[in-house]
Amino acid sequence: MQRLSSLKPFLFNAYYSWLLDNDITPHLLIDATIPKVKVPMDYVKNGNIILSLAPTAIGDFQTLPRGISFKARFKGVAEDIFVPYIAMEQLIALETGSALPIGKALEQLDLSPEPEDDDIYPDEGLDSDGPDFELDDSEDNTESNEVKTDEQKKNASDVKDSNQTAKEPGFSFVDE
Repeated sequence: MQRLSSLKPFLFNAYYSWLLDNDITPHLLIDATIPKVKVPMDYVKNGNIILSLAPTAIGDFQTLPRGISFKARFKGVAEDIFVPYIAMEQLIALETGSALPIGKALEQLDLSPEPEDDDIYPDEGLDSDGPDFELDDSEDNTESNEVKTDEQKKNASDVKDSNQTAKEPGFSFVDE
């Protein structure tokens, strides 16, 4: 099966578009110490920089699988900007003063993280005994090698009786 594309650009775009649709000026607090961040370092203070993402302030805006890119002017000089999602500290709604910790949210919500170069995401490259559940395609659960108490057998029988009409396979949790 082909690996799913990253969900990050879609989630970022959704929140960004929602801000614009509600006439809110989005600003982005960026951790400029994160590798691959490309911002004018002369404007970085304490490792951070805040940039306006208002359409009138930027050009060539793109949401990419690993971050956003755009062009912005600083004292009349055009700069190419690239901000990886992980470097985004907060997406700030200027008029309301509210902020979303966008980078952390995107990292936690992404269903299909894609490793950057040789980087390994926390859920990849780890030895695992498999999932904590297994599919149960049979009508009964007699394949288990476990010794069950009389009460466990009765409960399993009650569940089986109540599911007699179910034809779809279910799942059962694997005991550790």
